[in-house]
Amino acid sequence: MRSIIIFLLLSTISHSASAETIYGRTFDYKKAKPASVYFTGKTREQIELYCKNDRLGGFDLAACAHFEFEIAIDSLNKRVSIATREIEKNDKALRSEGEPEALPYFRKAQAHWEIYRDSYCYAEVYETGPASSRFIEFWDCMTRITRNRLHELAKANTDE
Repeated sequence: MRSIIIFLLLSTISHSASAETIYGRTFDYKKAKPASVYFTGKTREQIELYCKNDRLGGFDLAACAHFEFEIAIDSLNKRVSIATREIEKNDKALRSEGEPEALPYFRKAQAHWEIYRDSYCYAEVYETGPASSRFIEFWDCMTRITRNRLHELAKANTDE
């Protein structure tokens, strides 16, 4: 009986300890340390080369997937900044003509898109249940959807 109680106590302690990390039951990617922390002392080029290795372990694969997301989100943030400046410029003309401005709607759309991306990727990953590839899949999802948004914003100014 005593051994069963000790086992249950230890199981409860170890279970609650793991849930307190960012990789516990629920995961808040915004609390994750930058991938550069994992790859301390490495240049972007060195990390890119390292991540092409076919024999990486789970932690390395997750860090590489996180690194790819950081590249994608950086590109998207730059594109959003360019789009914002273009819309602000166009809004000046609209304002002078008494027309509604576009920028508040663009900002709202971008905020809703971020909620969509985050929610979709959380749903996709949590649906599979606990798995060793959970965080690799999460970062891959975030990267894929972020790149799609980048593509949408880039082609918005073309006649496609």
